[in-house]
Amino acid sequence: MERYVIFDVGGTTVKHAIMNAEGVAIESSSYPTPAQGNDEIYELLLQLINESKRKYPVKGVALSIPGAVDINSGEVYYAGSVIDLMHSNVKEKLKETGLPIELENDANCVALAENWKGNAVNTDNFVCITLGTGIGGSIYLNGNLYRGKHGMAGEIGLMLLHADSKTPEQLLFEKYSFSRLGSTWNLEDRISKKLERPLTGREIFALYEQRDEGVTKEVESFYHTLAIGTLNIIHVMAPEKILFGGGISSQHNFISKIKQKISTIRPEALELTELDHCHFYNQSGQLGALHHFLKQTNKC
Repeated sequence: MERYVIFDVGGTTVKHAIMNAEGVAIESSSYPTPAQGNDEIYELLLQLINESKRKYPVKGVALSIPGAVDINSGEVYYAGSVIDLMHSNVKEKLKETGLPIELENDANCVALAENWKGNAVNTDNFVCITLGTGIGGSIYLNGNLYRGKHGMAGEIGLMLLHADSKTPEQLLFEKYSFSRLGSTWNLEDRISKKLERPLTGREIFALYEQRDEGVTKEVESFYHTLAIGTLNIIHVMAPEKILFGGGISSQHNFISKIKQKISTIRPEALELTELDHCHFYNQSGQLGALHHFLKQTNKC
């Protein structure tokens, strides 16, 4: 049976798996993302690919990359904190493996996984919003991913949600982008500074459930920001669904809180677009990368 080497490359970890063509993981592992600046990331990828080839009849390599990529050439235009990937050609760098190589943007991989086996099966128009260090997004339009020039479509974290005349224009993105105001990392950062002690997202929401005074206002503001950003997307695209991914979206009242905020601003929007969680969480990048590989090589 055919096997595929799958990577989900992130700023903190590199997730590795061997999957069959149905997306079933035969084995999986995770490694700290190597220090940047001397191409150690490629040394790790090549090592894992070669080890996998010795154990399985590997037919190809699929990668989920945190940035803007040219899926045909393999060129990476932007890769967040994984700077060794930036302005490099992944297909050329891994060419010595002798295997077909395919790569896709990580948020796009989430959308592909959801459309393949998740909460967007048989859905031709939807948007995925992924919450983490920043806010990522992917746009599925008329039955296909919409990538835009240089694969930059869906960078919804760069939406500006506010502006004022007192803020210098060059600081607007730093202060008022969707990622700055609505990402999980920034929620944790704001509350940790306010309470003068480090708190994880899990700890913050445990305190929120207890209606902790120092946390509640910030979390309510976080939901308000997500509602504003979501409402903007609904008004621009009128998608059938918007799916939320990232660990924080698994909070039991996450979707209902965003709906509650939107209903106080413009409730008609909720009649247009369904809001839901992504079906897959940590595995979505790998599943989407595999599905992209199979599509690119005409195997599905």
